[in-house]
Amino acid sequence: MRRRLAALTAAILPVSACGSLGAAHPAITKSQAQQVLANYQTVNNRANAGLDGDLLATVETGDQLEMDRAGYRLRQAKKDKYTPFTYSHPAFYIPRQDRYPKWFAVEAVSGQTRHALLFTQERAGGPWLLAADPFPSSPLSGIALDKDGFATAVNPADTNAALQPRKVASTHAATLSTGAGGMAPGPYTSESRDALTKVQAELRQRGVTLTSDFAPDQQRTYALRTTGGGALVWYVVRQSERYDMVDPGTVNTNGDLAGLVTGRVGHHLSSVALIQYLAVVPDHGDTQVIGTYRKAVQATTS
Repeated sequence: MRRRLAALTAAILPVSACGSLGAAHPAITKSQAQQVLANYQTVNNRANAGLDGDLLATVETGDQLEMDRAGYRLRQAKKDKYTPFTYSHPAFYIPRQDRYPKWFAVEAVSGQTRHALLFTQERAGGPWLLAADPFPSSPLSGIALDKDGFATAVNPADTNAALQPRKVASTHAATLSTGAGGMAPGPYTSESRDALTKVQAELRQRGVTLTSDFAPDQQRTYALRTTGGGALVWYVVRQSERYDMVDPGTVNTNGDLAGLVTGRVGHHLSSVALIQYLAVVPDHGDTQVIGTYRKAVQATTS
């Protein structure tokens, strides 16, 4: 499913099966991975065309599924026309893994959008499902490959990089919430924090108090070893917002909340957004966020 880029927060909890597995067997062969991507493209286009959340659930899982189903509600509310997509120039990053869940990543392009897709398989013989799809701002580089061309999965508790992969989400969330350090400055970190602070000030002048909280979401963190000894990390942050208005309806739901709220907006509006991130953790220094995908998934008013 195509989506717009957005910049905000990120966080995620550890996954037990992401460890460095040495000479373990590859999670999947390249030809099988190509089939997984082709099947996803076909089924996803069908589901998108029909706004079919049940069909979508046969090829997606977790936060990715929740976000894309919310995207269906948004498209339905705005009556947006759907244009099918095709992935091109795929590059597969397959780690060696013997334990489940197994996973692999694919960098690909659709139209003007670059993807860092991540597919998972929870059990032997189970389906391969898309679990994450942040949009990198530039081509992926520096992923370490062995002599056979396979990648290395990194344990969330790995200490070889400057920041443990399992701590990237919480560190990023703290940067967005309070301006705390640990993340390199940029559009998805310091600039997002500054933009939020500016919006809060502007809303106060209109009689609206906006509170926004960022926290790691309870989805696995996935990471691949990079050539410099660091890690490329996929993670998710959950953003909770609340608008308290002196005058009811000052804030409307015509934007990314369309399709999530029915009826008139009162004095209070609450929403939840999921934000996927892709970040590079170096062997030393601050973590740099290189991609994101954000979608509002819940909203209520009173």
